[in-house]
Amino acid sequence: MAKTLPSISREYKKEVTNSFFLILLFFLVYSILILLSVALIIVLGYFAYQIITFKFTYWTVIIGAGIFSIGIFIFIFLVKFIFSSFKDDNNSMIEINRQHEPELFQLIDEVVEDVGTQKPKKVFLSPDVNAFVSYNSAFWSMILPIKKNLTIGLGLINSTNVSELKAILAHEFGHFSQRSMKVGSYVNQANKIIHSTLYDNEGFNDILNKFANTHALIFLFAKFSFLIITGIKWILQKTYEFLYKKHMSLSRQMEFHADAIATTIVGTEVKSSALLRLDLSEMALSNSVNFYRNHPEKYNTKNIFENQASLMHFYAGEFRHPIVNGLPKIDLDDLNRYNNTKLIIEDQWASHPTMQQRIEKIQKLNIPSENIDHRLATIILKHLDQYEETLTNKLLSANDIRNGDHFISSVHFLEKFELEETKYKFPEVFNSYYNQKNPPLISLDDLKTVATDLVATDFFNDDKVNLVFEKATVESEIEILEAIKLKQYQIKTFEYDGKKYFANEAGKVKLIAEQQLEILTAKIEENDRNFLHFLASKIDSETRNILNARIKNYFTTEESFEEYSAAFQEFLPYISFMSITLPVEEIRKKRFELIEHEKDFKEMLTEFLYKSEFKTAMKAEDLILFQTYIDSKNKYFEFDRYIDSELQMLSDVFDKLTETLSSHFYDTKKDLLDHEADLFKSLSAAENHSTVLAESSNS
Repeated sequence: MAKTLPSISREYKKEVTNSFFLILLFFLVYSILILLSVALIIVLGYFAYQIITFKFTYWTVIIGAGIFSIGIFIFIFLVKFIFSSFKDDNNSMIEINRQHEPELFQLIDEVVEDVGTQKPKKVFLSPDVNAFVSYNSAFWSMILPIKKNLTIGLGLINSTNVSELKAILAHEFGHFSQRSMKVGSYVNQANKIIHSTLYDNEGFNDILNKFANTHALIFLFAKFSFLIITGIKWILQKTYEFLYKKHMSLSRQMEFHADAIATTIVGTEVKSSALLRLDLSEMALSNSVNFYRNHPEKYNTKNIFENQASLMHFYAGEFRHPIVNGLPKIDLDDLNRYNNTKLIIEDQWASHPTMQQRIEKIQKLNIPSENIDHRLATIILKHLDQYEETLTNKLLSANDIRNGDHFISSVHFLEKFELEETKYKFPEVFNSYYNQKNPPLISLDDLKTVATDLVATDFFNDDKVNLVFEKATVESEIEILEAIKLKQYQIKTFEYDGKKYFANEAGKVKLIAEQQLEILTAKIEENDRNFLHFLASKIDSETRNILNARIKNYFTTEESFEEYSAAFQEFLPYISFMSITLPVEEIRKKRFELIEHEKDFKEMLTEFLYKSEFKTAMKAEDLILFQTYIDSKNKYFEFDRYIDSELQMLSDVFDKLTETLSSHFYDTKKDLLDHEADLFKSLSAAENHSTVLAESSNS
């Protein structure tokens, strides 16, 4: 029996009404264009008939056919959307049925009954962390009661419990549950039709080109047809941009309402937990794929979903998410820790609200979650092993990963993944403090006085770490406010710290953010100096000299990194012309400028190879590549064509230069932080031991 679903919000009704009338207006204009094209066919057909019957010759037939074709092609362009279909790419999916998976289909039946909608025509499993309902034909779905297909990602099933999976399915079917919701789906389908008319023209263009190539005279008429169609497309594109933005506003309201429907069925707790885990689940699956793509040993797996589950638990430990009933539990505060921005700009082109907006609305509903089924959702699949292996193969193949028979177990995968992560991970004792900032440019020699009243817990607690993330957020806000000030954002208003502003006030708000940045910077610099004071006050002179040498080595590396990076960035604009289409004469002019400035770039690269501290970080094959490039006399463009081998050499040099700069700078930073972490841990342990002894003697 269908549940009593939440009523449509005022905002949703407003967006539905606006979008509906805009779509009606669009199709009114579109219908007029079609009628005009029919009239054009009649007029041009009559004109062509008169030419042919006036004097029936080979040339009059060609001219008549060409004239008549103008109207025909314009008409076909305007009505081809009727025959468009939006078929899912089922190559990466598996179709399942009720006989094979009775428990999953029983869950789907429950959702369909609760929501009050139709059962899906077909059900597919995909490898993704996703679920969606789709049509095969956008146009006919607006007229006929066409059934929908349901696709469920095994990556999603692998990271939810049964109740959470039900919540996500209820959200998808919630889009089709009520008449007013169906209006929203009509608007969605109408936008797909408009998009098809404007952008899905490969087949149409092929037909037009083949017709044009039949005769030189026909080519002229086909060219004229193309020019008229280009004009029509320009008008439709401008209209579509306006309609699409309006549709995105409607789409966000549709998401809110579908969330409300799902929450009504499963409760606030279940719906929230399902949504909040999605990003972690997606990261775990994508990084599992990246492991098999990038690891030098080229391992393979028969079950990447076991790897996904392992990484979810691994990241839960990294981000301090508790494991509850076998799955990481994530709170809204966990999401806000790293991005607690005061600047709010509504993204008019976004199809979904932000996760924070969705969770806040779900929590306001405050509907209890009852009879929660905490079983992992994978338990309801009878043929799970078969699906995991088949979809693993499909996922790896889709990512062009073919690593042969070097299979690895889930246990060994996690061991090797953690080993790789350790290479690019700063010591845990710093609590992510240095993830978004570099060590301070302060030598121990610059510390004139040494503080003695500092304790180990002062420097890297959550409050101090949050200062770093808050500073990064404010820096980002300042960049966006500057862009608003320069009118690079086409907005009328925005919010900052809970207050609404007009776009022309962005400069004033930017000053407020810059003042906040100064305060945060001062606090972080004070903490950095205090940490060095703490180390300096507790180590002997020999240890101090060793630490100071590492600090100075880091200073030198950072200075060189900035210098060479700047020189590299200075050269990049001189090659940008290669990525765009230009007249031959313009390419020759740009190539000449490139050759002239390349001399300075090669001098910098020579110094980089043989005089900088980065030379020790280079592999032998990289040295050969760099030297070959330095010795080359590349022309890049000759006989009106680019020279691919020379372009590839330049690209390889840029890639290796960027890699060498970044990796050596990172290694130097990590070396310093590892050394400071060892000192800090030993000093902290000694401090704790002294505290315990003092407390023991006092008692």
